[in-house]
Amino acid sequence: MKLLAFIKTVLKSTLKNLLNQLLIFSVFPLLLGLVIGYFSKDQFVPSSEIPVMKIMINDEDNSIESNYFIEFLKGQEMESLVEIREEDAQYIVTIPDGYGEGLLNNENVPVEIGVTEEGSQSQGNMLAEIIDKYNEGMYINHIIQKSIEEKTLPEEREALFQRVYGKIAEIYNRGLIENNIITTKKSLTSYEHFSITFLSYMLFMMMTSLINGEYIARESGVYSRIMAAPITNIQYFNYNLISSYIFVIMFNLLYVLTYRVFGLSFTGSMFMLIIIVLIQSLLGTNMAALLSLILKKKASNAILSALMIVQIIGGVTYVQLEKIGDGVLARMLDKYAPDALIVSTYRNYLIYDDFNSIKTGLMLMIVASLVLYIISLIRVKTKRGEAW
Repeated sequence: MKLLAFIKTVLKSTLKNLLNQLLIFSVFPLLLGLVIGYFSKDQFVPSSEIPVMKIMINDEDNSIESNYFIEFLKGQEMESLVEIREEDAQYIVTIPDGYGEGLLNNENVPVEIGVTEEGSQSQGNMLAEIIDKYNEGMYINHIIQKSIEEKTLPEEREALFQRVYGKIAEIYNRGLIENNIITTKKSLTSYEHFSITFLSYMLFMMMTSLINGEYIARESGVYSRIMAAPITNIQYFNYNLISSYIFVIMFNLLYVLTYRVFGLSFTGSMFMLIIIVLIQSLLGTNMAALLSLILKKKASNAILSALMIVQIIGGVTYVQLEKIGDGVLARMLDKYAPDALIVSTYRNYLIYDDFNSIKTGLMLMIVASLVLYIISLIRVKTKRGEAW
C-alpha cells in the first residue's frame, strides 16, 4: 500500500505538471532531433552508396574451397562492393588453415577480417556478414550435392545439379547481396542518428529533474514528514526509486513511439524496443538516485550539465568527427561518451534488428544498474535518516 501511495503521488504530480513536462522531456528534444535531422540528411550516406571496400586476401588454407571463396570475392557479383589489392588495403581477409575442411563439416573455422586505420569497423562488419552468407550457402550447396549423389541415378544427376546450382547462384547475384545484406548492415539515417542523440539528452534532463526533485523534498521538509510515518530509509528509497522509474519509462516510451509512429526511427522489433527502454530507464533512474545520495545539489547538477554538453556536442558533430584523423575521434566517442552504452545498444537495434546484436549492451546496462543500486543501498544505510 505504501508503494502504491508513492506511485499515485508521482502520477498526480506528473498530471499536474504534464504540459511543462511534455514540453521539456518530449516536445523539445523531439523538435531538436527532427529539425537537425532534416537539415543533416545530406551528411548521412545511404546504404546503397557505400563505397567500394579495398581488401587484401591472405590464403593460409590453399584448398579448393578457399580458392572458390577467392573467386567469389573477385567475381562480377562483388565488383561493386570490393576491390582486391596487393597493398594499401582497408581490410585484410585471412582464410585460416582448415577453412575448407571446416566448411564441408559445418565446423567453426571463421575467416578473419582485419580493419586497418583506413577502414571502417561498420563496413568490416558488413564484409563479415557477406562472408558468413557465402559460407552458409556453400555448406548448404555441399549438403545438397551429397544428397543428390546418394539418392539419384547417375543419368539424373547432371540435370538436377544444374537446376540446384542455378537456384543457389541467384542467392549471390549483385542485387540480392546489396538488398539482403547491405540494407541489413546499413548506416543510420539522419533522423535515426539524432533520435538516439536527443533520447540520451532527454534522459540526462530527466535525471536532473529527479535529483532536483529529491533535493526539494529534503529542503522543504517533505522527507522529514514522510520519515515520521512507519517507514524505513530502505523502504523510502525503494518506493521512491520505483515511482521514479515509472516516470522515466513513461516519457522514454512517449519519445520513441512518436518517432516510430511517423516511421522515422525505432521501427524494428517492438518487443526489443520496449526491452531496451525498460533497461535504459532502469540505468538512468539508478544513476540519478546514487548521484542525489553522494553529492550536493550544485555538484550533481554541474556533473550532469557537463555530461549533457559533451553528449550533445559529440552526437551533433559525430559525422564531422568521422572525417577527422581517419575517424579516430569518432571511435573514441563511441567508446567513452557519457551515453556510449545506450547509443551503441540503440544503434545496433536500428542497424541489425536482432537480439544478439543488443544482448551485450542490455546485459552491461543491467549489471551497471545493479551495481549502482547496491552502492545506493549501502549509502542509504550509512546516512541514518539524513538522506532519502
